[in-house]
Amino acid sequence: MDKLFSTIEDQIKKLDSRGLNVSDPRIKDILEMENYYNIINGYKELFIDKTYKGTDEKYKEGTDFYELYNLYLFDRELKNIFIKYILEIENNIKSVISHDFSKKYGHDNYLKIFNFDIRVKHWEKKTAAQKIGDVSSLIANIQREISRQLSKNNSMISHNMLTYGYIPLWVLINSLTLGTISIFYSYLIDKDQNDIGRKFRLRPDEMTKILFVLTIYRNACAHDERFYNLKALKNDTKPNMIKTNSIHHKLNIQKDKANNPIYGKNDLFSVVIMCKLILNEYSFNKFVDSVKSEIDDLSGKLKTISITEVLEEMGFPLDWYNIKKI
Repeated sequence: MDKLFSTIEDQIKKLDSRGLNVSDPRIKDILEMENYYNIINGYKELFIDKTYKGTDEKYKEGTDFYELYNLYLFDRELKNIFIKYILEIENNIKSVISHDFSKKYGHDNYLKIFNFDIRVKHWEKKTAAQKIGDVSSLIANIQREISRQLSKNNSMISHNMLTYGYIPLWVLINSLTLGTISIFYSYLIDKDQNDIGRKFRLRPDEMTKILFVLTIYRNACAHDERFYNLKALKNDTKPNMIKTNSIHHKLNIQKDKANNPIYGKNDLFSVVIMCKLILNEYSFNKFVDSVKSEIDDLSGKLKTISITEVLEEMGFPLDWYNIKKI
């Protein structure tokens, strides 16, 4: 059956019938501007009464529309904060990769297969030809990005191509997505991965995982997706989660049956941990203070649920702010 269009008035009546306080006339304007689906369907879960056995869903007694709306606004502010520092990390990583690779292989040799690791690792279920195909796909993606930037008349890309006939990696690197950079790093030979990782005091396996997980959260910010309770999804072979490290241990984060910390692996707190590992102290302190300010502000606007429930959804341990002292 087709999903029928509902007017704002119909939507408000439905919310009222489900026990949500929508008496304020300004709510109509908010739903018109912000979109019913974005606010209600995106942020209602914590406010739904799970004990209700009726055919429709019911909100917890006393739930006010503005609680959902404030959670929605909180999520928006989180995205603004996180994207700022994710981009700072992205810039640092891109700079180190382009410098290290260009120093070793030349500024225009990022399109040569044999400058990457084409060996089939013992855990990879693929042939030598398939591994070369994977690296070829990376190179093809980079070439497509060059073509796209030329079509857009990107001044720096166009200037270098017209003047020199190629684009130095340190010029091109800013046009490559974090996802492409993540794959680029994962296909480098072991020594190159180690040399780059050493700049951030990270082993290659740690760096690879961080890049993959960070890409998920960076894209969520860019596409304005629900963010505060986002979990990194699993890929075809392995779960997307960062490696357990000293920060997990120092915060004494509880572990599950598989001996994995229950927080800070593939949740929003894992991004906080990544920021701790990579950002300088000044940037990191500004970052966590900004996040804490938003959490404190939201806490004062909740009645039906507690900020503890929100933190749990985010994957934040209650003493998460102690990460600043580590």
